[in-house]
Amino acid sequence: MIRAATLLLLATPGWAQSADPEPYRMAFDACLGRPDAEPGELRDCIGKIATACMKADEGGQTTLGMSGCTMMENGLWDEVLNSDWPRHRAAAKALDEAERPYFDGVFSHADETLVAAQRAWVAFRDADCTAAAASWGSGSMRHIEYASCMLDHTATRVLDLRSRWEQF
Repeated sequence: MIRAATLLLLATPGWAQSADPEPYRMAFDACLGRPDAEPGELRDCIGKIATACMKADEGGQTTLGMSGCTMMENGLWDEVLNSDWPRHRAAAKALDEAERPYFDGVFSHADETLVAAQRAWVAFRDADCTAAAASWGSGSMRHIEYASCMLDHTATRVLDLRSRWEQF
């Protein structure tokens, strides 16, 4: 039984323990919250917290440390994704409402398509990152690859949705 549990743990890339995000939250918020930053400049924030964590935390340069720090930053981006979501939905609904009087509502599907796209994106992100991890076979790099993929997809999604919906 112990052997089976160990094999399952090693085969599952997402189970690396994440680092504590609290010491890094202010730096993350400061990077992402720059009012004068262009959306492209905010892409420079991706990976900064994970890198700082790897440098500061004991064991941050180990496979588990690197994947833990990266998943910790991914968690910060995921919090932003979730906290931004109501604003994106409100913008999509407002656009639908503004468009409804024209063309008999034919083009009033922004909210519906936003929700469908987000569901499809989550499925894609999860499958893509699992496939990226699998490309390392049983090697320990699978954990780092999975964490890096999750961070990259999640952070990019935050910035893409902000760019698309915060103009309304």
